Amino acid sequence: MKRKTTLTPLFALLLIGSSLLLTSADKKEGDYDWMKNRLELTKAFTVEVITAMPDDRYSYKPSDDIRTFQELAYHVVYSIDYYNRLFKGNTQPQWSPGPEDSKSKKELIAWANEQFDAINATILAANNNNQLTAGIMSYIDHNAHHRGNMITYLKTNGIKPPNYR
Repeated sequence: MKRKTTLTPLFALLLIGSSLLLTSADKKEGDYDWMKNRLELTKAFTVEVITAMPDDRYSYKPSDDIRTFQELAYHVVYSIDYYNRLFKGNTQPQWSPGPEDSKSKKELIAWANEQFDAINATILAANNNNQLTAGIMSYIDHNAHHRGNMITYLKTNGIKPPNYR
């Protein structure tokens, strides 16, 4: 019981601190300009990977107990929206992706471009702070992890993946 009471104030402090991510009074424009190139490369590389799988192979998965390529692509794009809501100060964004097989390849590519543009704008307009930087690193790491999964799917289908950048 004591452990629960100790964690509750710590959790409340975390939530309050998180809500300050983008609302600092001493905001300086361009604090994350140094990341602009990395953010654009992440977008371009990920969209190219999503595009590389032929339409007729979008339902491919190496085994029955894991996501299809289409579901992985959906998961990546939905997580961008999730992180963007978090970075905008929503300390507990709801995770409710819906059916991960609900978008076509064309729809996923359009949605990916929209979500990358939105999160990149959020990051580039933000003030630099350690908490947000840690969140950005988590977002980029998550994206890279699942992009790597999709690259493996491409390779197992004999498709040369886009070159890393």
